[in-house]
Amino acid sequence: MLPPNSEKGFALLFATVLTVGISVAITGSVAFLALSSQTIMRTAQNSSQALFAAESGLEDAAYRVKNSLPLPLSYTIPLLATPVEVNVASEGVVRTVSAKGIEGTATRNLELVLEVTSTDIQFFYGAHIGDGGLIMDNNSRVEGNVYSNGSIQGDSGAVITETVTVAGANNEVAEVIVEGDAFVDQCDGSDITNTLHVNTNQGCTFGSLETLGTPPDSIPLPISAAQIQQWKDEAEAGGITSGTVELDGDETLTLGPRKIVGNLEMENSAILTLTGTLWVTGDIIVKNSAQVRMSSSYGATSGVIIADGTITLDNNSVSSGSGTAGSYLMYLTTNSSSSALNIKNNAILDIAYASAGTIVIENNTVLKEATGYQLHLKNNATIEYELGLTSSSFSSGLGGGWEVTSWKEIE
Repeated sequence: MLPPNSEKGFALLFATVLTVGISVAITGSVAFLALSSQTIMRTAQNSSQALFAAESGLEDAAYRVKNSLPLPLSYTIPLLATPVEVNVASEGVVRTVSAKGIEGTATRNLELVLEVTSTDIQFFYGAHIGDGGLIMDNNSRVEGNVYSNGSIQGDSGAVITETVTVAGANNEVAEVIVEGDAFVDQCDGSDITNTLHVNTNQGCTFGSLETLGTPPDSIPLPISAAQIQQWKDEAEAGGITSGTVELDGDETLTLGPRKIVGNLEMENSAILTLTGTLWVTGDIIVKNSAQVRMSSSYGATSGVIIADGTITLDNNSVSSGSGTAGSYLMYLTTNSSSSALNIKNNAILDIAYASAGTIVIENNTVLKEATGYQLHLKNNATIEYELGLTSSSFSSGLGGGWEVTSWKEIE
């Protein structure tokens, strides 16, 4: 049996040890929580810094794209202590940029997609004609639908393979073979394979006949004056060349977007590669096997060359899109003369557009679509409509404007 004082001493010692143990446990817990909190804060800070770095990488690449600066497919930015890995994938007029920010053990990955700004223009007809109407000489041919706000006057062997619609009262279809249906107020001396919808028939043959009633309404041409001006502005933003640009023989030139204050004259196998919208304040002449081709960088988008003067495409000249399906090159003139856009002698092109004047096509020339105030198809000229034209997307090329179409974080 211990003395009373010994029992008291033991109790005091036990209480002291217990108190110290509890204090150590509490201190350890507090230290652990503090350390864990510090680790969490450091991880969050590293993650935020990695995200900031990745965003900086995207912004750097986007700035380079929008300002046509050199842009490697892969590069690293030493942003303070946080490196940024940037990778760029190019496909036509699309740039996909990925950026990885790294800080400690934290990484953040972002992706940005930029595309050249574009405008969708829909060409529903092989030929779309304004109030000036359509004139078809011997053996001329439109393979596709025709919509005309004015009369259609044909000649021996003139053929339209699909539906013909002529707007307005007192307008007519005369001396044309129509292999589809026809909708017109008056018909004169034509052969309509399917159904003729007409109010006044003067010697037309048909598969079946129906009364038209109210004639169809006129349809405006698909490209507005405002859109044409926008394209001109985009061309001018790329720079101005004063004086006539001439290419001859084996000369080549890459150009666009650009405004030429003067004429554009090409001949004898010269080659122009189009990298953006071109606006010529004077006349355009492309002849004698000269070539105008859109850069492959256009991808599946289409491009435009605008002239305030007349356009002449002659003698085996070739004008073409980027080489990717759905890419077309359009010549557009705002000239109001009776020969605003002339295509002849086996010239090859995609789209001819005369907003205020006459398109004249002759001598075995073939193109995909023609739209204008008036259209004159001379002997053996042919329009072969291509279905992809219903949803053509026109861009200003890589030198034009860019827009962000996607921004996201990726794994």
